[in-house]
Amino acid sequence: MKATTVDTRRRELLGSALAISLAGGFAPLALAADEKWPARAVRFVVPFAPGGGADIATRMTAERLQALWNGIPAIVENKAGANTIIAAGAVVNAPRDGATFLATIGLTMQLPALVDNVSFNPMEDLVPVAPLTLEQLVLITNAKSGFKTFAGMLEAAKRQQGLAFGSYGVGSQSHLLLNAINQAAGVDILHVPYKGAAPAVQAVLAGEVSLALANLGTVKEHIDSGRAVALAVTGSAHYRFVPDVPTLKESGIAGFDTPSWIGVFAAKGVPQPIIERASQDIRQALRAPELIARLNGFCQEPGDMSREAFARLVAQGTQDAVKMIKASGIRMQ
Repeated sequence: MKATTVDTRRRELLGSALAISLAGGFAPLALAADEKWPARAVRFVVPFAPGGGADIATRMTAERLQALWNGIPAIVENKAGANTIIAAGAVVNAPRDGATFLATIGLTMQLPALVDNVSFNPMEDLVPVAPLTLEQLVLITNAKSGFKTFAGMLEAAKRQQGLAFGSYGVGSQSHLLLNAINQAAGVDILHVPYKGAAPAVQAVLAGEVSLALANLGTVKEHIDSGRAVALAVTGSAHYRFVPDVPTLKESGIAGFDTPSWIGVFAAKGVPQPIIERASQDIRQALRAPELIARLNGFCQEPGDMSREAFARLVAQGTQDAVKMIKASGIRMQ
């Protein structure tokens, strides 16, 4: 009798696991294994070159996660290029076993408004897990450019040709800002896309381009050393890390009031228990005083919020950005 009961229960469990697997597309058959997650190395794919804000924030968090996971590796892998499509595609096409996540910015979620032939829909195929940071971005120029203020830069742009803006991707917030500046001021600053904020900043420092929008942590040392000048910041209020720098809104450029985020996403079909555990572990990592201090040292605030709140932030930010993209007519080639 006991054997019959056990066999019946086993068949029920196997049937439930199969149903979940079929419903989730690529989900693993046995959800019981999720209780031990992570049992092996977890990979965080970053769609930008090393050294930028997304890369550094992900590495800081991964280091803390590895400690929480008793030494199970949390690996950061950079797959730069194609405006985050390469990295996002790698995660979407990875096995749904909780071993691969995407650490990205809002640009990824805006891809359907920018590209006709992208092979996935990020709002449907990627699931928000947790934000890593919330921050404001800073518009910089090379100190040798002679621009001391945002208004001074605009006056120069009206008088001379050849000013260039280094962005971290077509359709990114940096590109949208350039388009907004050109439209609002009636100027024609050239767009030069790079594979991340760090390469764009280096281009400013080398004199290859005149302007770039980047994470403050990427450029703070150059501002402090006098090599770069901060002209404006995004956000609705002055940024506490550079309190004397005006906002873009104060400088006459609207539409950049919401916070920028760096966040972690899973591919649709990764079992819900893994997503919930990953979200909880990331939030726990972000609450560590040493990590908060390190993020603040890089001029970032830890993005400690619920998965549901992050999903709402992603949806609202994407909606706002898509409106700007459609109004500007920006498209990827």
